[in-house]
Parts: sequence; C-alpha cells; structure tokens
Amino acid sequence: MKNLKIAKIQKKLKNNKIDSLIINRTDEFLNEYIPPDAERLFWVTDFSGSAGRAIINQNNSNLFVDGRYTFQAKEQIDDSVISLLHLKDYSKELNKQFNKNKCVALDPKLHSIEEVNKIIQLANNNETKLHFTNPNLIDELWEDKPERNYSIIFDHPINFAGIDASNKVDQLIEILKNNNLDSYFLSSLDSIAWLLNLRGDDILYTPLTFAYLFISVETKPILYLCTKKLNIDLKNRLSNFLFIESIEKIENIFNNSTKNLKIGFDYKNTSYFFYNLALKNNHIPSNLENPCLIPKAIKNETELEGSRKAHIRDGVSITKFLCWLKNHQNVEKENEISVANKLLSFRKLNDLFHSISFDSISAIGKNAALPHYRADKNNPVALKNNCIYLSDSGGQYYDGTTDITRTIILGEPNREQIDRFTRVLKGHINLSSYIFPKGTKGSDIDYLARKSLKEIDCDYDHGTGHGIGSFLSVHEAPQRISKKSMFPSVELLPGMILSNEPGYYKEGEYGIRIENIIVVKEVKENELKFENISWAPIDRDLIDSSMLNHKELDWINSYHKKVYENLAKFLTLEEKDWLQNVTRPL
Repeated sequence: MKNLKIAKIQKKLKNNKIDSLIINRTDEFLNEYIPPDAERLFWVTDFSGSAGRAIINQNNSNLFVDGRYTFQAKEQIDDSVISLLHLKDYSKELNKQFNKNKCVALDPKLHSIEEVNKIIQLANNNETKLHFTNPNLIDELWEDKPERNYSIIFDHPINFAGIDASNKVDQLIEILKNNNLDSYFLSSLDSIAWLLNLRGDDILYTPLTFAYLFISVETKPILYLCTKKLNIDLKNRLSNFLFIESIEKIENIFNNSTKNLKIGFDYKNTSYFFYNLALKNNHIPSNLENPCLIPKAIKNETELEGSRKAHIRDGVSITKFLCWLKNHQNVEKENEISVANKLLSFRKLNDLFHSISFDSISAIGKNAALPHYRADKNNPVALKNNCIYLSDSGGQYYDGTTDITRTIILGEPNREQIDRFTRVLKGHINLSSYIFPKGTKGSDIDYLARKSLKEIDCDYDHGTGHGIGSFLSVHEAPQRISKKSMFPSVELLPGMILSNEPGYYKEGEYGIRIENIIVVKEVKENELKFENISWAPIDRDLIDSSMLNHKELDWINSYHKKVYENLAKFLTLEEKDWLQNVTRPL
C-alpha cells in the first residue's frame, strides 16, 4: 500500500525548517508495550512490530528494526518511500544527520535521558541545532489519533505479592539514603506496579496502570495516577504510606519542591523531559539505575510458588490445544485466528485467569519464519497439511505470568525440518540442563542454545531468553540470556524467571521455536541451575532421536514423564491417552 504520510511529514519538516526527525517506538513511560495513542511509528511507517526507530529527512526516510522483525517489516512498509535498515546501523545513520547549520528534531518525552544527552553532545560537536518538538509533530498530523484510556486500578494482594508494599518502599528509601539522594523519580510502570502491589489494564495484556512515583527520604512518596479509577479501599491502603495526586498534575512535579534537591533518575529508562524539568526547577539530577529492577527480578517464595502453579494450569490449556489440533480431521478448515481463539478458550477455563500475556503468535508455514508474526484478523491464513505450525502464547494469571512456544507438524515433516527441529531441541536442552557458577551472566551461556545450529552455520537473530514478571510484564528487565544485553553486568541470580527459546527460521518456508520458562535455582554454595516450570509435550514427530546423545535423551524422556505426571489428572480420558502416547520414552 502506498504510504502518503511520509510526504506529509516531509512537507511539515520543510515548513518548520527541520532537516531530520527522529521517531522512537515508545510512550512517555518508555514502555515496550504501548497504548494505541502512542503507536506513532506504526502510524508513520505501517510497521507494527514492538521495537523500531525511524529517521525522516526532507527527501528520504529510514526504518530501523532488529532481526526479529526484518521479514515482517519488508512485507509491511512501502519501500518506495522508506528504506529498511538493521537496528545495529542506527547509530551510524544518526550521526550522519548532524552537520553544520542543520536542524534535528525529536520529542523529549519519548527518548531517554542517556540517549538525549548523547544527541545533545553530537549536536554541539557538529554545530547542529537540536529542536525539541512540543506538541509532538506526528500528533499534529494524526487526525484520528485515539484518546488515552485509563482502566480500573486494582489491588495485588499479599497472598500473591508475598511482601507488603510499605515494606518495599521502606527498603527503597534506604537505598536512596545509601546513595546520598534526597529523592527519586520513578516512571517505570512495572516497577511502580510491583513496588506498590498495584495492577491495572492500561496496557493491553500487561496488567499495568499509567503512573509516576516521586519518592523522598524525608516525606511520604507522591503517587501520580488517574485518581478517578482508584476505589476507596485501595485509596485508603495507599494513603497510609504515600500521597496521591492526579496524573494531570505531573508536569508540576518539581515546582513546589525545595530547591537544589539531589534527585535520582534512571538515565537509561526515564524520559529526558522529566530530567529537563528538574534542571529548570534548579534541582540536581543524579544517575541511579532503577533500584526496583533487581528486587523485582528476584521473585520471593510466594511469587515463585504462584508462578509454578500458573504454569501447570497453563500447561493443561496448551496440552488440550495440542491434542485437539494434532487430532483434527479437517485441519484445512481452520486458520491462524480460529486456532488461536481455540487456545484462548482453553485458557479461559483456568482458575485465576486474567487475560493473555501478549498478542499470540499463531503462524503456519512461511509465516512461522517471522519470529514476531501477527496473524491478520481480517484476512486469516488457512492451515495446511504437511506444514509446520508455530504457537507462541501466554497467559496473565493473578499468581503468575506465562509464555510458551510449541512448534508442531500437521501431517508429515521432511528430513530438513526434522534435522532443524532436533538441533533447536538440543540447544534448548543444553541450556536447560546446564549447571553454572555464581557470577554467570546471561551472555556467558547464550552460546549453549546455538551450538548445534552453528555446527551447520545456522543461527537465530534474537535473544535466547528474556525475563518474566509475576503477574506483570511478559518481558521483564534486567535478566536476559542473549549475545548482548542492555544490562551487561547483571548476573543470573536465584529467583529470577527467564525464558529458554532457541529457534530456526527459513525465510519464505517455515520457522521453529521451542520455549519453556525456567527459574534460576541454587544447587549448592557456588553453583546454580535452572528449574523448568513449563509443562507441555514437545512434538516427537519432529525429533530424530539418533541425533540426541544419552544426556539429551534422558532429558527429553524425563521432561515428558513430568509433563504427564503434572497434567494428566486435569485432562479428559481421551486427552490423557493422547498425552501418554506422545510422552512415551523415545
């Protein structure tokens, strides 16, 4: 489809004497998952992925995406007006925009302090004018832009949270004191939700509420949110240890503070707008990484036990779904949307189910080669026999968040598909069964999941594992298993929950991914291992057991034995018989 919006933006740039406009896919909270009114990159480029950037010039435009989205972006954008580049090329292309007497524009609410400070330095070094747009330039052109919606805010009780909110706030204040700070500005929505035991539905499939928190070591914290969506009981609980203000007053946050306060900000993950606001009000910003990150990542025993239970319930749903689909007599009558809805219907039967945890990836054939594919609800693709089908999905339960991927063959696989699937499985097993010393980082062990694929010069262009929240974000920082990380110094610590999801993607033909959720556990004083908490059968029709060594065979047989033990009692007789057959020893 012809993209006419780029030309409108370029005309506006010329009228405002702006040479380049930087667009980031995020909102003012710098979220990964954003509300519809913040989908500016999608509005401009038609690219719907969850990560990307664009640089629009008066005469050309570039979209930058990572390897997860390369194929998808190619299909979605109008390449006659937008050039597609890998995200790794972004810094190089950004530098090219800064020339003498040029003007570069961005919205300071949508870029981090760290990023904008680097851009300011770049502008100063090259005698380039940097223009902060207000209002947002895209918003001025976006005629049917959705309104910001606020949902009901609800309590996340102690029987799920494990620790009282006021205790967590007290611990955070001690961290501020130890860092010689007077206060801290927190805009990370999942951190605020975790810290205060609050949840909401302001972000689709992620139980968060739009809020800011200003924490002082001398007085009660101030929470800014939509007060109309707060019930009296929750308001009374929160009022015991903090003040509550309307989120509409957020731009006055530093106006009434004592001057020269030393205020902490997470420079990597906080909007430059608020940093600049503090400077204008004569305060002293100081960089301190979000002090909630590690405590939130290390789940307490209540959260861990809740997550284990949630994954068993979720595994029952996945198993019912796989049994239904593998035994379907007329699979061609189904499509990617209808089978995703069938899986959702199984999840809705579970106790404590709130919603799915992200927009499910339901992909047949070549669509499975797109790691973050989204089926078109208006034009769903039909399933086919003798074809690979990939389902990546998850649930939000009040006691835990789930994420699981299963790849199956509908009919008969070919030799290459069996080989690639078995290699992905070998990588999954290598990581899952690895015992490692304390101090290990995710980047130290990422290679384990890729080893078998690399033997045939194959790889996958995404991380192997991301963090998982506790009835929070399905992608949680800072824990990660990948070649590189935004948090390179973060070690894997007991209580952290991560995914284990190696994959293989053959463009235009098929894709494979096997994903389970794992918990970091202490083996002995200086040794750690992973505890698997996802339970669903792995398609034996795609496994070549002759490619597995004894250790790998023992792992898959032991895993399938536990799948049956954990799930069989929740299944119908027909489902139980099917599960017993597909989990028998290889």
